[in-house]
Amino acid sequence: MNSDIPFMSNSDSLQTFLKYLSEVLGWIYFLAWSASFYGQVIENYRRHKVTGLNFDYIVYNLVGFSGYTTYTIWGYIDTNLGTGKITLQDIFFAAHGLLLTIVQLSQIVYYYDKTDKNQKVHNLTITILCTMIWGALLLLFIERVLGYYDPHISPSAKYVFNSLVYFGWCKVLITLIKYMPQAYSNYKRKSTIGWNIHNMLLDFTGGLFSFLQSFIDTFRDPQYKLTEETSEALNTAKYALSFITMFFDIIFITQHYILYRNSNSDLNPSNEHQEQNTNETPIIPQDTNLANSNTK
Repeated sequence: MNSDIPFMSNSDSLQTFLKYLSEVLGWIYFLAWSASFYGQVIENYRRHKVTGLNFDYIVYNLVGFSGYTTYTIWGYIDTNLGTGKITLQDIFFAAHGLLLTIVQLSQIVYYYDKTDKNQKVHNLTITILCTMIWGALLLLFIERVLGYYDPHISPSAKYVFNSLVYFGWCKVLITLIKYMPQAYSNYKRKSTIGWNIHNMLLDFTGGLFSFLQSFIDTFRDPQYKLTEETSEALNTAKYALSFITMFFDIIFITQHYILYRNSNSDLNPSNEHQEQNTNETPIIPQDTNLANSNTK
């Protein structure tokens, strides 16, 4: 263990405590982030329709979680690919998110309403995702087929970039893109009617505990050094996901409880009627099932 870190030591008892603490934090973040998926699935089944569910969001999730599942499983098996510390909770979260996204996609196919012109995937979404997929295929071809470079960590490299790291950062970019329209929509409408604040609280909890687990795993790893050298313990994609999640959740919570508090009363039918008649083709739907799909 690095002796330069004052609150860490070589104590076996401390290492054991931090190991179990990391496990507990990991399962809390997994449960918090995963729980919000089920509300959307249940809501679609209860209503027997997907009106108000943003198809772009589901397609973003499909590509994002596909890449992140590959990132976590591959990085867990081969720890010398520059992904940093990958835990079992990371794998379960990514695979669970992919599975529930596929379930939602199947509900879209089953409950699809051809008469609703808003139920579509926009061209901008298709362009962004096709660009990401093309980049992944190009990197895999150069790396695995042509063999132009070794994707594994090099002692002389300050930072590793390969197809697997690319998958992880595609998930980060997709998460960033998904949150922006919702924050802007709330600002434009001066209201948060149409989504559930409890999902954002779960989202923030998941992001916080994911960050805490990453922090503990980084500093308890004997590979860690306070230098510019590559650290196998530093999972930068996981850190970024946590920060982006908490940043936007704070914005959403502030909008709901402070900025637009007086506009969010469900007891005022005029407010709800007004929300239903604005933004005929919203970037992110204003239906009550919206928040249930806002997971990392």
